[in-house]
Amino acid sequence: MSLVTDALPGALSTLAATGVITLATAACTRLRARRASAATTAATEAQRQLRRYTLLRTTGPDGTPVYYASTRPPGTVVTHPVDGHPQPFELTDIPLGDGTYAAEPL
Repeated sequence: MSLVTDALPGALSTLAATGVITLATAACTRLRARRASAATTAATEAQRQLRRYTLLRTTGPDGTPVYYASTRPPGTVVTHPVDGHPQPFELTDIPLGDGTYAAEPL
């Protein structure tokens, strides 16, 4: 037989092995990127800071504003008792003059 037909099975198997190795490497790289992204997201969640919110339209027994501390992100709805009844408030990222953030009643 000719030299080309004798070498063809070896060349094809080498090409197939190279393709399998390339695909496996790409899959591993993609999995590592996803894990790194998940770790970054978890680190961001862990870095959330404690914010102090002023519950708008509420006052304590002594007439001072009621404050609420939370690490939850803006847009979260929390429930706080007002006059013995649960009242929902939405946490915002609007800073107030006293250094706290606004929590609007719903």
